[in-house]
Amino acid sequence: MPRTPKPERENSLYLFLTFALVGGFLEAYTFLLHGGVFCNAQTGNLVLFFLNLTQGNWADASHYLYSLLAYVAGILVSLALPLLFRRRAPHALVTAFEMAAFIALAFIPAAAPDWYTYVSVSFLCALQYNTLTECRGAKLATTFCTNNLRQMTIHLFDAAKNRSAAPLRKAGIYAAVILAFAAGAVGGAFAAQFFGNYCTLLAAALLLPSLLFLLLRPAAHVRAQPPAAQGDEAKK
Repeated sequence: MPRTPKPERENSLYLFLTFALVGGFLEAYTFLLHGGVFCNAQTGNLVLFFLNLTQGNWADASHYLYSLLAYVAGILVSLALPLLFRRRAPHALVTAFEMAAFIALAFIPAAAPDWYTYVSVSFLCALQYNTLTECRGAKLATTFCTNNLRQMTIHLFDAAKNRSAAPLRKAGIYAAVILAFAAGAVGGAFAAQFFGNYCTLLAAALLLPSLLFLLLRPAAHVRAQPPAAQGDEAKK
């Protein structure tokens, strides 16, 4: 009897919860330490870019433009990585890159303009957002919660309406990711208060087990042959 394949590690709930923790952490980090700006999503940056543009504040507008362009660049890189690494998902590479970037951010001089951090975090969040997209059939975001809240509510309604356990399980996945994001934001707030810019080293440490989880995968099993093929083999 063919063995049911195990889900890929790139789609594991553990991985998504870890990255949601980091997503919440980054929101607190940029808001508390770098000018009260949220860099995980770009709606605010887009609005502020055009507001400053219409008011003739070219210098301020350019800061938001850099963040928007960095986000677009992160999306493009996330799309290109699977083309370059066809044999396996690029999740481990993205995880390692984020860890290296967090370590570098910890040592940016205090006198450096905040937009260095905005641009870096915008790029990282786009890369993360467009790489980790689905967990156990649930379309997820690990860098913001708007759609996660929407999907959780929809699946809870479906579960109550149809008296079905399947949408309830998906609602549980969304709820777990939202809670992880919130926990990351709370932890990021405390870390920013006590460690300052060095708090991003904690974000890098959070990702280390995930990197090992992705890299130290068990050897792939030989695919089970269909019964007809197995019968043919026995006749030889």
